[in-house]
Amino acid sequence: MLGRRQRKTTMHTVKTDEQHTCANCGTAFVGHFCPQCGLRAAYQSMTFKNVVQGFLDIWGFGSRPMLRTIHELFWRPGYMIRDCLHGHRPLYFPPFKMLLITTLIFAAVSSIRGIEPSAEGAFIYGDVFRRYGTTEWAISLFERIDAALLWLHQNPAYSTIAAGIFYIVASWLVFLRRMSFIEVFFSQLYISSQMQIVGALWVLITGSEAYYNIPPFAVPFVIGIPLLCYDYSQLYELRLWPTIWRTVLTFVLMLAMMLLVGGLPILLVKYL
Repeated sequence: MLGRRQRKTTMHTVKTDEQHTCANCGTAFVGHFCPQCGLRAAYQSMTFKNVVQGFLDIWGFGSRPMLRTIHELFWRPGYMIRDCLHGHRPLYFPPFKMLLITTLIFAAVSSIRGIEPSAEGAFIYGDVFRRYGTTEWAISLFERIDAALLWLHQNPAYSTIAAGIFYIVASWLVFLRRMSFIEVFFSQLYISSQMQIVGALWVLITGSEAYYNIPPFAVPFVIGIPLLCYDYSQLYELRLWPTIWRTVLTFVLMLAMMLLVGGLPILLVKYL
């Protein structure tokens, strides 16, 4: 019964036969929006309330799709993403904007709770390039790489997005025959948004980052893995064990790709 309710596509259609004349272009039409210029049928004169609503709509905080998207990201995440892929996008908040907002929220919560990661423990190349680099340009180039890596370490909300690129490629390879790369990329934007929300709640409640988190997500391992399995079981319609081993394989493949890419600069400096 629960699974049937989660699979049911969310519908939001309010039909009307009322005739309207567009205040902008003069087109006669039936519906909520002008088919020529897109102006809302229920046009209102500019008021302070409209200005505030318009500002909130830019970020999604004043729109119903934002609240609906957050709710369904935890109630029926995989089915919601499948609905979006099958054309129900107007019902939900755009994934790129969703990830941007949740990342900003994570960064704001971390700042409020006073979390400032130190340089200790950051992955940087350091003396490796000074040891193998024989030219000044190589040393200068990879010093900049170190600076970028250090900045990402000190800003975990954005390092999540950077590491997420590897995770998207890994998940596409693991679920190769089930979705195209663009569909996997679209799906992972929503899943990353979900994880950013969980990470922000974790930081807000505990006041600290999850030390045993699952890269690229800043959430505890014991929460992140079950949540990802929950997402993928709905998204790819898989049973428990196929979902678990594919999720674990995705992380193993992601880490292997990160190690491979991380080793390329050393080979470049050493042999060029």
